[in-house]
Amino acid sequence: MTKSPLTVSLLLACTGGSGRLRLSGIFRYIHERAPNWTTVVRPFDSSALPAAGYIVDGLHAGEFASIARERVPVVTLDVEKKLLPRFSAPVSDVKIDNGEIARLAAAHFRELGRFNGYVYVHDPDMSEWSTIRERRFRKLVADGGAAYAALPHPANDSFMRLLDTLAGQPKPVAVFCANDRCASNVLSACKSAGLKVPADVAVVGVDNDTLLCNYSDPTLTSIEPDFEREGYEAAKELDRLLSRPGKAAHRMPLVRGSGVVVRSSTRPVYTAEAIVQAGMEFIRGNFAQGITVTSVTRAMRVSRRLAELRFHQVKGTTIGAEIAAARVKHAQKLLKTTNMSLATARRALTPRLGARPRLGSTG
Repeated sequence: MTKSPLTVSLLLACTGGSGRLRLSGIFRYIHERAPNWTTVVRPFDSSALPAAGYIVDGLHAGEFASIARERVPVVTLDVEKKLLPRFSAPVSDVKIDNGEIARLAAAHFRELGRFNGYVYVHDPDMSEWSTIRERRFRKLVADGGAAYAALPHPANDSFMRLLDTLAGQPKPVAVFCANDRCASNVLSACKSAGLKVPADVAVVGVDNDTLLCNYSDPTLTSIEPDFEREGYEAAKELDRLLSRPGKAAHRMPLVRGSGVVVRSSTRPVYTAEAIVQAGMEFIRGNFAQGITVTSVTRAMRVSRRLAELRFHQVKGTTIGAEIAAARVKHAQKLLKTTNMSLATARRALTPRLGARPRLGSTG
């Protein structure tokens, strides 16, 4: 059965990346599930064609009272509770899962290794969503005895406070910022304080604003909320409210983040010497365990081609030759420091190797 045409008004900030992604999600839902909708993307205008429903973001909170008087279904996007008036018509609020955003940040820092300090930097308004992220992040990184600080947005006098906090934190320190704009300011503060990123301070933002992230110095690692999915879920909620007038219950769907987009602000910069050192440490600790060139390159966390290139560049040899040399050196030590025979020394290594080492040779 063909549904009657409906006009849906979208009060969204569409100039930034997040607004456009939300809009993309809304249009995708309309194309797939609600072809009878006609959308109007505009500022609120009570003299315009009456809308059957609204999708509104937090930047248009000043229009909520006027919208509420129309008594039509409303879906809000990431709007704080204190900004919402009493709606007599059905309303739902679709939100990014801010606890999940914080979890992604904490998990990324854990993957990078141990930090001696953690800092969270708020957005300028100390918004509800920023507070949720900070509380969840603090809870996730609290164990282990590392120092922790939560700071206001680095503007005006708080910029100096940020400098003092970063300088005073035990290094390395992990900094999680409310959004990419805030993180960009943190990178500037690090540069002013002579702190190396990411060696001294690892920085993570939120929103994956590609303009800010790719042109920051260094480039900025950022958590990417699924704004496109948020828009899709908002349209889905409005469709639900419109299809059950007077009966649809209020809901608050949460939309998970897409993941972490890793860039230079948390990506370690490995020199050729550091890469080879990691490989040699693995070889020295595991040469008797049947290791292969592949297992060494996995421990080095680089491709086999790059690993071999760096070994040749730094040591003038290959990974396989270094494995063999470590085994030979150990067997020779056994022969010199024990009463072990050559055959016994060979057997001491062979069962765990899967192939006999060539004693007396490094080839």
